[in-house]
Amino acid sequence: MRVVVLGAGLLGVTSAYYLQQLGHEVIVVDRHATPAAKARGRVAPKDGAATPHRPGSGSTRIGSTQGRWARLRAGMRRRVSKLLDRAIGARAQRDPREHLVRLAAYSRKSARVLRDEAGLPHGSRVGGLLNVFTCPEAFRARLARAPHWSELGCEEQLFSPDDAMRMEPALRAMCTQLAGATYSVEDPARDPSQFAASLVFLCRAAGVRFLTKHTVVSLKDRDGRIDRVELLDPAGRPMTLRAQAYVLALGASSVPHAEYLGVDMPLSFVREYIVTIPVKDAARAPRVALRDLQGKLRINRIETPEGDHLRVTATVRAGLDEDREPDSDRFNAILSRVEMLLPGAADTARASLATEMHAVSTNSLPMIGKTRLPNLFLNTAPGTPSWINALGAGKSIARIVSGLRPELQFAFRGL
Repeated sequence: MRVVVLGAGLLGVTSAYYLQQLGHEVIVVDRHATPAAKARGRVAPKDGAATPHRPGSGSTRIGSTQGRWARLRAGMRRRVSKLLDRAIGARAQRDPREHLVRLAAYSRKSARVLRDEAGLPHGSRVGGLLNVFTCPEAFRARLARAPHWSELGCEEQLFSPDDAMRMEPALRAMCTQLAGATYSVEDPARDPSQFAASLVFLCRAAGVRFLTKHTVVSLKDRDGRIDRVELLDPAGRPMTLRAQAYVLALGASSVPHAEYLGVDMPLSFVREYIVTIPVKDAARAPRVALRDLQGKLRINRIETPEGDHLRVTATVRAGLDEDREPDSDRFNAILSRVEMLLPGAADTARASLATEMHAVSTNSLPMIGKTRLPNLFLNTAPGTPSWINALGAGKSIARIVSGLRPELQFAFRGL
């Protein structure tokens, strides 16, 4: 069966790999020049990709009576279709975190199998993610959840303050504030560039075809199925692609296409603050990735041509009055928190700030599974940062497309 995967991010690439392993002919479409471009650090701040047309836009004159009736009928059809798709996607979810724990455990297992079978690299730098608790009540609540999460496959290790400081000596400076920590060997925030490049190589070697520098314009449905996808080639010329099945893996860019087809994708928006700070004292800078749970910060030590830096990220929900404070205030608050956690480690006077808006799923879960259109499938995770989850999601959607049940208990759509 020919399958077209729309989007060559990590979710699209992993979907393509596992679909090919199940015997399908796979074509992956992406507007960037390189598959998994963002994961591999090959996306310019403002890249010159062609601007996609509004999905479903046609030549009907806006002012005509026929055009108004056509738009009214199309709008009613989309609303009814969206209600049907919402019913397909609705599943009981007592705690979304349980689904994420299962997906992460399945993805780690899949990553180990893939590395062993294909000889993919494990990475040379010290890995791991250390979740740091500065609130004793929050750490006690995490301890209470430990047995249940362990049953679900969570491999996090529980650390006392002394254990955490032995793991990461940089935390000794905040020993009086440290309540405890959890540590995961497989760091979902680790730079995935080498892994992504290897996976793209495996896809190409297996026969997956990548159409890079191609922009998805719209998906056209006919008789209750996706009939074709309309594209712009690298020269801006229109072209059409047909297949027996389609996987929508465009992240937040999936939304306008899904809305046009009446596919429900409930989203909210967050603003991400990205602070980059030069390391001043290497001995005081962390070796492993840190997540400050109370401060809601992620801290990574990164290598740049100018030397080591700390990259600190924080996200806030957009649109709430209490979150509408000046960027300068948030910037200063982030710097103050870094100084409290890691005093003397970074040169905060030379810090820089960037911000980005992201669409995220309202329940923080990836959207994986079927839609009301029998040959359209979703594998998209707007705003989900855990790259390691891409393997579990890609393997699962490949099985769903193939008519097989996933190996994982998860909030899949349409199952």
